[in-house]
Amino acid sequence: MSFRVAIRAALAAALLLTEGCGGGSHKPPRAALAPAVDSGNPIRFEDLPVTRLERGRVPIPNAANPSLGAESALVVVQMWSDFECPFCADVHPVMRELLRSYAGKVRLVWHDYPLPFHAHSRLAANAGREAYAQGGARAFWSFHDAVFSASRPRLDAEGLAGFAAKAGLDQARFREALGTQRHDAEIARDFAAGTALGVEGTPAFLVNDYFFIGAIPFEIMRVIVDRALSDAGA
Repeated sequence: MSFRVAIRAALAAALLLTEGCGGGSHKPPRAALAPAVDSGNPIRFEDLPVTRLERGRVPIPNAANPSLGAESALVVVQMWSDFECPFCADVHPVMRELLRSYAGKVRLVWHDYPLPFHAHSRLAANAGREAYAQGGARAFWSFHDAVFSASRPRLDAEGLAGFAAKAGLDQARFREALGTQRHDAEIARDFAAGTALGVEGTPAFLVNDYFFIGAIPFEIMRVIVDRALSDAGA
């Protein structure tokens, strides 16, 4: 097998839907992927299983969704995620490194995609939305980081209240929002928009108009972002 064929197979395996929450329960084959990333050979964008969408299919981010990064950024990374998905937790440090390395060039936009087989994902999505309603992007990302930084996050009502406290939220309002599932309509809109794009598992990404599913390492995310920047004339 040629090196190009080998790297294509390894990268494709890392991005297949069956390797994320929604299509299977096992983790991506990082052992198989590592030689391709660490071999010293360049990762070619053309070898990545990324789909370019027609511009008319790309949702335009607005204030309904929390975002992080420069509003004027040339690259917008839209992420469909689930607070209970371990693959979404895996990609959390990748997103942080992306925003640090591409400061001013990349903006991250959150979309809820709570998978139905996760017992607490819908409740956690409501919790995140309530954080956003109470304190805007600062409170949302504080809540988000607290959840994804925890080694074993407890996502029932009591556990979520603990994360809300770390984000400085009003506890009475927070508990009421969870009890009434106040933000279900907003979550349903995000879910429907993702499904229309082809999201079936998490995490899923749109890097400008490049769509893919799976928790990938920074080295591969960088290749995709660099292509989007090049397309934008940067």
